[in-house]
Amino acid sequence: MDSIPADAHTREVFYVGGEYVDDGTGNETVYGQVYVEHLVPVRKPLQKYPIVFIPGSSRTGIDFLTTPSIPTPANNINNNKNNSPAQQSWSSHFLSLSHELYLIDPPFRGRSPWHPPTHLSSSSSSSSSSPYLTFGAAPLQKAWATPPSSTQWPDDPPAGKGSPAFDHVMKSTHPQLASLAEEQSVAQKSVAALLDRIGRPVILLAHSMGCKIAWLLADARPGMVRAIVAVEPAGPAFQMRGMGGLRKELTAFGLTEVRLGFEPGVGEGGEGLRRRLVKPREEGLLECWLQDEEAGEVRKLVNLREVEVLVVTGEGSPHRGYDWGTVEFLRQAGVEGVEHLVLRGEGGGVMERRGGGGNGHMMMLERNRGGIGEVLGEWVGGRT
Repeated sequence: MDSIPADAHTREVFYVGGEYVDDGTGNETVYGQVYVEHLVPVRKPLQKYPIVFIPGSSRTGIDFLTTPSIPTPANNINNNKNNSPAQQSWSSHFLSLSHELYLIDPPFRGRSPWHPPTHLSSSSSSSSSSPYLTFGAAPLQKAWATPPSSTQWPDDPPAGKGSPAFDHVMKSTHPQLASLAEEQSVAQKSVAALLDRIGRPVILLAHSMGCKIAWLLADARPGMVRAIVAVEPAGPAFQMRGMGGLRKELTAFGLTEVRLGFEPGVGEGGEGLRRRLVKPREEGLLECWLQDEEAGEVRKLVNLREVEVLVVTGEGSPHRGYDWGTVEFLRQAGVEGVEHLVLRGEGGGVMERRGGGGNGHMMMLERNRGGIGEVLGEWVGGRT
């Protein structure tokens, strides 16, 4: 067994969810299915909880499965170190810890295909120029009150198109639906079918907009989600921030555009979730919305109450300015086991001996991704 790679595994591929619909031409096509890559470690025994990886907006499971290979004069096909423990993908790291993995392509992207526009109620919008991609490639942002210092992006120096890592991300970016509500509603139903097929509690590891799917899954299948690792979740509550700052529209149900199971209940458009703008406790961060405790009873996310949550924030990401708002919204809504981990690299920070801090939004592709994988693996290990 010692000669077997630590991340050796078997692989199966299948689809869950989806339904047949009229394509507008008198024929039928499938709508809303989810592609699943199921990886089972060769090394036994397996850990108690499988991990389901949920990628962010316009992204697929490839973000967790592979890492960008950056060619340099000292890094050619003969000495590429991407397979070293420090550079391995997050899926390889969790396989080496004997976790069974499920990597998905959410509906309407990648290997979960769709057939526009005949059976979709909303049009598609390409995000090939989506500015969030530069979260890791450019240190100058206006989305954070104090400009972040992003130092871990693989391109050296960090740059835009034509740079290997940036091009890797751009070439693996997919169109997405214009309607976030439709995308989330279909994903909740189809990925819940995956949890039903697995048949036992899982840990969700989600990134960015994928965290919206994670919240909805935990709400739809109480008892089937043991914990959620939310890597820079889209938000904060009631908002959608990004490179351009605050979006004008508000997120109706706090964390999602689709109804969550609050008690007392809320209206079709989130009526009943009264909110107020709150100043941060830490200097230099942004104001965020929380429920207004003075305006009436605070609504509780009863199906998420016992789900442990780790919110992970890069030290050099715009999310550093506002992820605290997501954390406090969850706590206020009765989610009892919420932790917030900022990947600091100095002063005793968790990344000090694991490649340093300075991570951006696409941290699973950055130089110290292996060290971050270790940190996440230790937290997940504490849940088993």
